[in-house]
Amino acid sequence: MRIKRRLILAVGGAALMTVLFLFMAPGASAHEAYVLTARQFDAGLNVFAKNPFAPLVDPAHLETFLWTALAVLVSYILVFLWSASKPAEILDRIVRKAKVAGPLIIRTAISASFIYAAMSNAILGPELSLSLVPYGIVIRFLLFFVGFMVLFGVLIELAALIALAMFIYVTFTFGVYMATYANYFGEIIVLLLFGSRYLSFDRWILGKDLWVKKLERFKWLETPIVRILYGVALLYAGYTIKFLHQQLTVDVYNEYHLVNFFHATAAYIAAGAGVAEMLIGLFIILGFAMRWTVIISLIFITLSILYFRELLWPHLMLYGISFSLLINSGDRWTLDARIVPRIRRLLKRKQLPASAN
Repeated sequence: MRIKRRLILAVGGAALMTVLFLFMAPGASAHEAYVLTARQFDAGLNVFAKNPFAPLVDPAHLETFLWTALAVLVSYILVFLWSASKPAEILDRIVRKAKVAGPLIIRTAISASFIYAAMSNAILGPELSLSLVPYGIVIRFLLFFVGFMVLFGVLIELAALIALAMFIYVTFTFGVYMATYANYFGEIIVLLLFGSRYLSFDRWILGKDLWVKKLERFKWLETPIVRILYGVALLYAGYTIKFLHQQLTVDVYNEYHLVNFFHATAAYIAAGAGVAEMLIGLFIILGFAMRWTVIISLIFITLSILYFRELLWPHLMLYGISFSLLINSGDRWTLDARIVPRIRRLLKRKQLPASAN
């Protein structure tokens, strides 16, 4: 009876994920690679910005930049004060109860990304065409194969090993640009080490135990691995695209007439976007105001998809990681885990004299 219930849960969960992700994604990014044509993107990569920080201190925009920086600083101070409050502590405990779904969210996102990539004859992103990769037809087949293995939770560790081999293989074609997709690398590593037993066939067939039982004591590393490599991907993309090759963002700004919204020069907006993306990446790596930072990144991602009418599937992984980090925020390797308790203690000390009176 118990085996039958597990099988029903596994099949039901996989079917639900299929409905959610395989039929919602054909809709509609701002990764510049998703917005510009391949020719524009390649041309932009050959143009290097001489002084990408200069637009931020341009007298024409300096006041705007300083007011924006002040607003961001105040928002983070308020977030930390809220995080140290009793209601925030209660809410945190409620949200953390969903942590069992974290790996399921990740699994669903990566499987859907692989399947849609295969349908688009690409890998990880639409700009990484498999037509440029030797034996790309084999990689395309493996993307379908691994995608469905991960979706239904069948031999997850083996699927992750194949995915890791594919990632390394295409790196020989696309080089250091693959750092843009370090978030995928993090997810693959986590699945390879720890699998995913929740709502999976592996749970029904293999039970709860990991393939390598000694790894059980390291399961707390799941969130740090995902978080740090996601931050690395954002940091790398922010620096290389919006700073080192700032012309790419300028081209997007001009082509989509964004001056009508921002009323500022293209160079200033490109530099500002670069700073924002790098700070978000850095804060995620450090685990600084994690939930607030992830919410900000989700707002940017969603607005980008809606405005530029980008493909949704390249962003599924970003959504999956973001929701997972919202649930599993504040692991032991984050600044939040050190700062928030100290603020709570400080606030309690200040309240003691008042309560004594």
